[in-house]
Amino acid sequence: MSKNLSRGVVKPLIANLAVLLLISMLFISSSMAEGTEPLPSLQKAVEDIRSLYKSKEVSFLAEKEYQVRKYYYQIQSKIQRLKILEEVQEHFEKAATKAAEKFDSGEEDISQSAITKLKLGLAGTLTDIIELDSDIKVARLSLAGMFKEFYSPDAKMQDSEINPVDFKFDNYESWFKESALATVKDEHSSNNELELRIGYLRAVENRGKLDLARKNRKITRALLVSEAANYDFGIGDPGDLFEALIIYTQVLSGYYDSVYNFNLAVAELNRVKASWTGKL
Repeated sequence: MSKNLSRGVVKPLIANLAVLLLISMLFISSSMAEGTEPLPSLQKAVEDIRSLYKSKEVSFLAEKEYQVRKYYYQIQSKIQRLKILEEVQEHFEKAATKAAEKFDSGEEDISQSAITKLKLGLAGTLTDIIELDSDIKVARLSLAGMFKEFYSPDAKMQDSEINPVDFKFDNYESWFKESALATVKDEHSSNNELELRIGYLRAVENRGKLDLARKNRKITRALLVSEAANYDFGIGDPGDLFEALIIYTQVLSGYYDSVYNFNLAVAELNRVKASWTGKL
């Protein structure tokens, strides 16, 4: 009797477990179909796009790879800029509140004009944050769309920080030789090489701008830390802090723009190179 009772309990339990397993599998499959996979690393995304269009010509694949890199660099650089703006927002909020308290108490020589400048600086920062957040979402949608919605534009991104790509060539000839372009030179016209030369010069130009932006970033960071500390200790001027925050925003945003422009210039050069070598 007990055996029959056990069987009567176990069979429904197994059936229920089977149903739950089936529902779970359907849910996972549905999630995958709706594009819930997180955005992969940039290198993985490049490999995926090549696999997705593996039957296409090299020029087509090179264009797709360029587009993937462009969207990744856009998202990464804007995420970094967004972090800078959120830091500046915090400084503006803190400074404006402190200045208003001093003005109301009458203990400090704080003008209404200084408070207004801080509030306007905060308003401008908040506006830029809204714009950047929208730009990131648009770039994510565009990137996810390239993979036929397999990846979710709202998912976490593994590579959220942008770093300069490796490009250490000092002259066009050495880059041309090391890129194995000399072996296929006779197959292309001089007009095509002109495109290569221009692309190389753009990459070098943006690398130079990036080097300068990197130096300015260090100086500006030190300036902000100094002005913020002085203001916190009550020996700083709100006008000086306002200027430091504006300069910090411009220089740091410029730095991440410089990384983006440099990386994209190298990606463009590699796209042109692919049409020469027939390889990615």
